Amino acid sequence: MPLSSLTLAPLLFQAPGDGWAMVQGNREVKKLYWELFETTEIWTRLIPEDPDGKPPLVSLIFQAFFPGRAERDPYNKGLPRDPKGPPARIVVQAQPLPLTVIRELSLRLVVDGRSIDLTGPTSRYHNLPCLVASEDCVPNAVESELEPSTLRSLIAATSVSGEALGFPIKLADADRAALADFATRIGVPPDK
Repeated sequence: MPLSSLTLAPLLFQAPGDGWAMVQGNREVKKLYWELFETTEIWTRLIPEDPDGKPPLVSLIFQAFFPGRAERDPYNKGLPRDPKGPPARIVVQAQPLPLTVIRELSLRLVVDGRSIDLTGPTSRYHNLPCLVASEDCVPNAVESELEPSTLRSLIAATSVSGEALGFPIKLADADRAALADFATRIGVPPDK
C-alpha cells in the first residue's frame, strides 16, 4: 500500500535527534541510522520517579551521535553496524510527558550530594524546539551537552535526584542500569 503525502509529510521533518520519538520503549538502548544525514543516533529514554511518589511528569532522553556512513553487516540483512569510536556528541533532553505544562526550562541534577546545573550560565544547552522564546515559538523542553565524565558519575552514583522542567526527579536503580547499558553501547564504559 503506497504512503499518502499526509502520512509521509511528518517523516520529511525528522532528523538526527528525533529517533527516540519514533520508537517506543523506556530503559532500552535503541539505535537508528539516518541514511540521508549519514549519522547514527543511539539513545535511551528514562522516566524518572517523583521523590514524593507522585506520577512522573518528565522524561530524560540520553542520546549519542556518530557522524559518517555506517558500515553494513552482510550477515544481518545488510543492516547498519554499531559505530566504532567515540561519539561526536552526547546530550540529554528533558521533555514533558503528554498533557504536562512545564514550570521552567531547567535541568539540575544532584549526584551523591554534588549539584550539576546542566542549564546554568556556564553550560552548553538550548531550549527545544526553539533557541529563543517568541510569539512564534514557545520552548517546552531543554537539551544539554553531556560530558562522558558526567555520564559516568550518573552511573556510579548511589543517589541521583534533581529537577527537570521545574519538577523534582529521582533516578531509580533500573534507570542507572539503563544508563550503564547506554554508555557501554556508545563506547563510554563506566568507571570500574
